Amino acid sequence: MIDSLEIIKEKTHEECSKLLLEKISNQINELENFSIGLSGGSTPRLFYELFAKRYRNHSNISLWTVDERHTETSEKISNQNMINSIFNETELDVIEYVYNEDPQLSAEAYTTKVFEKIHKFDIAILGVGDDGHIASLFPNSKALENNTKGFVENEVNIITQWRITSTYQLLTDIEHLYLFVTGQNKKEVVEMIGKETDLPVNKLISLRKKTTLITDQ
Repeated sequence: MIDSLEIIKEKTHEECSKLLLEKISNQINELENFSIGLSGGSTPRLFYELFAKRYRNHSNISLWTVDERHTETSEKISNQNMINSIFNETELDVIEYVYNEDPQLSAEAYTTKVFEKIHKFDIAILGVGDDGHIASLFPNSKALENNTKGFVENEVNIITQWRITSTYQLLTDIEHLYLFVTGQNKKEVVEMIGKETDLPVNKLISLRKKTTLITDQ
């Protein structure tokens, strides 16, 4: 087991969501600008709803998107679409990804947009895929070898041909990183997290000083 991994287990998805809310609330300094990286998928949705309710009037909190499918953000498969549906009615500062037909230009533009706004990356919330991928850093994909800090295009051919993803370097530099992995269908991958394997999630854990896994498995 990789020593830098902290594992917190709760009984249910709801309990995990509420625990994550309290942990992040304790880390937010309401007098300063604060940034949180958000992932897509159904798992973090309850947490997002709870967070939006508690912090809806906090314009000092910036929300950026960890990764995105290369599609118009009006599409249901878009991570940004899901994030917008929850946070657009709040005063939180949502740094929106903007689609460009060229995935490289999409990645470059979002890197510029996020880094113009955020100078300190405080928190990010990541899911973990059944194959051990985090963000859109999939096993055997080209972006795994990228050493820049920002967002890059990555060809994965899963749902969409291309993804826009945070790089390892960006995810390594985030102060507090939470792996939020719940559901019976995640039992097998949870058992692999933190072990000395070449899964993308474990490479990230090995690069960081501390990573926290919150799970009900």
